[in-house]
Amino acid sequence: MSSKIYTVWGGKHSGKTTFAVSLACALSKRNKLVGLISSNLTYGELQTFFGQSVPEEKGIFEALREKSPNIGERFSEYTESKNLFFLSVPTAYSGMLSETVTLEETEQLIHAASLVFDILIIDGASQINNPVSDVGLWLSDTIFTLHRPSIAAQMWYSGVSDFMQELHITEKQKHIILAPNGEFDPQTYQGRMPLPFYCELPYIKSASELENAGTPLYFASDRPCRRYGRVTEQIAGKICGGGKA
Repeated sequence: MSSKIYTVWGGKHSGKTTFAVSLACALSKRNKLVGLISSNLTYGELQTFFGQSVPEEKGIFEALREKSPNIGERFSEYTESKNLFFLSVPTAYSGMLSETVTLEETEQLIHAASLVFDILIIDGASQINNPVSDVGLWLSDTIFTLHRPSIAAQMWYSGVSDFMQELHITEKQKHIILAPNGEFDPQTYQGRMPLPFYCELPYIKSASELENAGTPLYFASDRPCRRYGRVTEQIAGKICGGGKA
């Protein structure tokens, strides 16, 4: 494979998609051709974040059926960046097709996409029976594992520990903690989770409002979003600088 593959992972409500989208935006601004793949096989989260629709002739189910080498045609171009393309389920409901997706098809798709893009980002799923997320974790060069401090996050990480050992992905993980939102003390969480946290992402109170309006946090102009963007920029810089992210 010619491209670097990064998977964003974590428990429910850990900010995975928010970070995956922001990182993809930051990397695309560095003149890298970036492909972003969603693992949500029932609902098109990415088109909500980007404020765009995905037609039925595009999207992940068509990409999985693709036999020609031009897999990039199934990705949708983000209109605000000529270097960023995303692959999601179509905007029209197609959830019944999710049961037909296999690990073999997904591996072929990711391999094919890695020949098209400089950098491939997989927006992973919290559950461990998702073929797109599982293959992404296995093939990734680096996994960014997000933690929103809570008892639920602690239980999720404990619950997937055997899965991590089975896939041998522990060493590939970079742990990112989200700043407190007043619900849980992050120091208490870090004391219970003796992990080497790579960095901290700011808490963005307006995240849901912005994303529902089709504005990635990376492009928002208020002060908290700019802080979030700076952290994302630092990570993108390390990725593009050739060092380990």
